[in-house]
Amino acid sequence: MTPAPAPEELDFRPDDRAGVLTLMDELARSGKGWINLSPALDDDEPPPRSSNFGLFSGRGPDVPLCTWVPGTPTQVGIQHGAGPKVVEVLRNLQEAVPDGWRVTQDHSRRGLVAILPEGTGNEDALDWLLRAGTALAAHLKLAGWWRAAIYR
Repeated sequence: MTPAPAPEELDFRPDDRAGVLTLMDELARSGKGWINLSPALDDDEPPPRSSNFGLFSGRGPDVPLCTWVPGTPTQVGIQHGAGPKVVEVLRNLQEAVPDGWRVTQDHSRRGLVAILPEGTGNEDALDWLLRAGTALAAHLKLAGWWRAAIYR
């Protein structure tokens, strides 16, 4: 069995998302692949808890992992360490799941998954993922940039 190729990576700042949006448009046209997005930690931030420990934990990762998957329908997801009922947590953090987005999963370990209504722009999806991911990482010292991992 051939190992899957490593993803293409793109580092970007939330106020300079043009490169990520271009990649989202390409993937949306092809109907294949997905993009994972994660905030970078400040150099002074201690490393997240061990993933080995996470095997036995009821929580997701300390550093949110946001995912955008094009298609009909387009879906977004966030793995997080915020515990159960993250829809309510996000509402309390003033980053509620947008009206019309249908939440299909809200699990403490597997994360949040939502289906976007037809016609939702890639920029709207990306903006919300960055805001929600930042809000869920408020307990961490972030570096101010994100990494996109593009899987084709």
